[in-house]
This record gives sequence, C-alpha cells and structure tokens, in this order.
Amino acid sequence: MDGTVYVVLSGALTFGVPLALAVRELLELKRREGDGWDGDGPIPLKPRPPPLPGQKPLPDCLIPKLAPPPVRGRELEEV
Repeated sequence: MDGTVYVVLSGALTFGVPLALAVRELLELKRREGDGWDGDGPIPLKPRPPPLPGQKPLPDCLIPKLAPPPVRGRELEEV
C-alpha cells in the first residue's frame, strides 16, 4: 500500500465520523434559520403549548424563565 493511500484512509477513519456529524449539524442549522433569532442575546423561548385534557400543568419551578436584561452600572461624573 502506498504511503499516500495509507494517510488518506487513516484520516478518513479518524476524522470521517466527526466531520460527517459536523456537516449534518451545519445542514440542520440552515434549515432552522427562520426561527427569529438574530444571534444576539439568549435564544428566544417558544411559548408552551397548553396542556392536553387530563394532564396537570407544569409547576412554576419547571417552567424556564427569561433572565432579566443586564443593568448598566452607574458612571460617576467629574465636576
């Protein structure tokens, strides 16, 4: 077996699966582009669907809450 063939096959075995998974993730991201997230700040949470008849609603501790926006610190003015 030629050295070049050995290197190419070894690289394909070593990096093939992670590379295939990375390409798959990139393709899935392109499909999800229209979710309304511009990349700044936290990912927006989608509204929860109402519980089905006969199901209890989730308790408040299990419902995700949005973090409050960061508050700017006070700046001292020189007089």
